Amino acid sequence: MGGGVLTVTSRALQQLASLLLERAGLKITPDGYHSLRLALSTRMPLMGVVDPEEYLRRLRSDENELRALLPLVTVGHTEFFRDPKQFQALEQRILPEALQRARREYRKVSIWSAGCATGEEPYSLAMVLVELGALSIEVDLWATDLNVAAVEAARQGRFSARRLAGMSQERRNRFFRPVEDGYEVAPLLKDYVRFDGQNLAVASFDKVQPESLDLILCRNVIIYFDLPTIRALMDRFLTALRPGGLLLLGYSESLFKVYDRFEMVEVDGAFVYRRPKDLAEPRPGIRPMSFFELPVIQTQSSSTTVEEGPAVLPATRSLRETLEVSPAVQRTVEVPTVKVEPPREPKSKPRRPSRSLKLSPEERLNAAVRMIERGDFVSAVSTLEHLLADEPGHLDGLLTLGNLYSLTGRVEDARETFAQAIAREPLCVEARVFGGLAELQAGHLVAARSELGKALFLEPTLAIGHYLVAQVHERLVDHEAARRSYRNAISQLRFSQRPLAGHYPDLPDSAESISRAARYALAALEEAP
Repeated sequence: MGGGVLTVTSRALQQLASLLLERAGLKITPDGYHSLRLALSTRMPLMGVVDPEEYLRRLRSDENELRALLPLVTVGHTEFFRDPKQFQALEQRILPEALQRARREYRKVSIWSAGCATGEEPYSLAMVLVELGALSIEVDLWATDLNVAAVEAARQGRFSARRLAGMSQERRNRFFRPVEDGYEVAPLLKDYVRFDGQNLAVASFDKVQPESLDLILCRNVIIYFDLPTIRALMDRFLTALRPGGLLLLGYSESLFKVYDRFEMVEVDGAFVYRRPKDLAEPRPGIRPMSFFELPVIQTQSSSTTVEEGPAVLPATRSLRETLEVSPAVQRTVEVPTVKVEPPREPKSKPRRPSRSLKLSPEERLNAAVRMIERGDFVSAVSTLEHLLADEPGHLDGLLTLGNLYSLTGRVEDARETFAQAIAREPLCVEARVFGGLAELQAGHLVAARSELGKALFLEPTLAIGHYLVAQVHERLVDHEAARRSYRNAISQLRFSQRPLAGHYPDLPDSAESISRAARYALAALEEAP
């Protein structure tokens, strides 16, 4: 296939889109079929398949291959000038200062767009650089992606009119020329960008010299990596950046309690990571982990087995019962419960934190979590709503706010908030887990099982997901299915369990607490008729 975009029939793309929606809850509309073609162009040669219909048949029976395809489908989701607050900081401060510094030192300004997908990000950077008066010979803008088909599409620089819809007419006229099926990047702009394939998970970057880069953009990429991979990648980024160089991540990505050798700084309302000018030696030992860490999509081998249960029927249950183990053992085991009181209207509207404090998003989220632990849900909701007004795609904030809406009976608001998280990160396991828990709390068991099933398709080893599915079956008095799911929860604890992004009070989150609750519940069910 030569690295180009694969030609696939509309019928095959519709079938693939239906399969992704059914298994993973990933909704791909016809205007997003381009990303499906790119993903197929990458995976099919690796599998030794040349016929798209044959590959589709394999996907239906091979869940591991379908999981491997998913990140490639979602990587294609990008847009020009994505994240306006970050691009405002790039236009007004970051790029002008980097350009001035490079000129003073008689060298090129060096930028890496790591995970460039189909090219919207590097071309956006190039437009800003042209508008700042930078010549192409003054710029080394390197754009890379693991998906070689996406890189080739980016190099060609052809985009539909829809993908340019949010761009100003002035920029469109200056930097693009009309073609038969949309627009093509003008040769002027192409001179500023060099495209290449690059796997960010490799042990070293042979094409990057130490302390050679002024700026790295790696946005909406590391959310698909596990923690060891993220930390190793950050070490390599840190080495590649010049002292004082900057790293930009996506709004939903954070290094809080993940990696501590960068400094977080605020630039014109955007929070970015800076390599310290006096770089300290790495601290010994393992950094602590918490629920603020990034969601990870893990592709397991076929040796991971999960017992399946029958379909479920609607029923209702209280919140207390949602998180308890079987009633037969309530006196024997201390079970996690959530005490929720109806929110009281405050005498005065909660005061918004002063912007002069310039708290980072993580600090504001921490403050909201402390309010939740005190039982002050009203103030926590207000704090999180203000955080999301400033940082609309903050994943931890969205998940925690959705949980608060659920806990206070605002089920529709919870659904909408989790939908926003999924729109931002289509493979967000936590949005499915917490969405399923919200439906379970509301007594909508068909919806709960559907959401939890999608979470477990994305991450089959997630023990808390199996535990919650077992809770669904218990509410339906389907004891055999509940037994299978409790056994699955215990079995998956042989794999390392990561903390979930977002915060849900008193939800079992350690391997020990999940194991204890599942074993007692299973013991009670084994004694049942």
